Amino acid sequence: MAYELYDLDDSPKPMNPQVVRGIRFALLSFLGIVMAGAVSIFAIGIWTLEAEYGNKQVSELIDAKLYEVDSYMLIIGGAAIMVITIIGLIGVMKEYRCLVGLHLGLLAFMSVMLFVAGVLGYVLVSQLENKVKDRMESAVVNYYGVNVDSDSDNRIITKAWDKVQQSFECCGVYGNGDSYNSWYIYQRSQWFTQNRNNGSKVPESCCASRVNIEQCTGRTNGTEGSPPLTKPPNTGNPSTWGYTLFTKGCFDVLDPYMHRTGIVIGTTAIVVGIFMLVELVLSVCLYRTLPEKT
Repeated sequence: MAYELYDLDDSPKPMNPQVVRGIRFALLSFLGIVMAGAVSIFAIGIWTLEAEYGNKQVSELIDAKLYEVDSYMLIIGGAAIMVITIIGLIGVMKEYRCLVGLHLGLLAFMSVMLFVAGVLGYVLVSQLENKVKDRMESAVVNYYGVNVDSDSDNRIITKAWDKVQQSFECCGVYGNGDSYNSWYIYQRSQWFTQNRNNGSKVPESCCASRVNIEQCTGRTNGTEGSPPLTKPPNTGNPSTWGYTLFTKGCFDVLDPYMHRTGIVIGTTAIVVGIFMLVELVLSVCLYRTLPEKT
């Protein structure tokens, strides 16, 4: 009776050298692409944090640190991917199996996390509007101008609101001149009800210039039927009021910017994550070809 002999050695068989060279070339190409993506993520993190009205300023504006933390995560993630990519480049160029293995493990974790973060970024953008509106409204009603000398958080919020209102020519949270949530929201705030307003019905930062500032803030009488002395809705022609009060809510100005920033972050994270997943497959293939002694 004849017996067939089976090779019990299940170790990977040597690949064709040309195939190995092709894998190395493709992997090096993707490492370069991912490095460029990591630099982009790092740069976007700095941009969203330090831009004139980036995540740091938005966090101060709405009294929520979520957006500032998001920028720091991008910066840390981009830097981590750059380090992982450098490890991979050295491992591939020198054919160090241990470095390729280390790169492989770190890459598997970061690629999945980056891809998930990008998807969640799009989900959060869709939920952004109501959450930010509520936060902004709470910040104005409860913290603006309240105990600014003794409470550093309230002082930061107040300065952030004054800065954004002047720069974006807006006042209050959302809506137009006939809304109770734009300029009129200040008359529903602690700043107004606790008499911290020095006789003003809106902050000076809601006014276009120092001209007619007493009239604009409501410290003196203005044209009949004009804000801020009268509640919404307003009567008469705004051009006859004799001063310029910003009547558009600040959320209406910032909302397109925040959505645009969220889409940029989400798209970049997903694209880089996809390239990293391809790099992951190529790294596994190359790892199997490298001898144990390296």
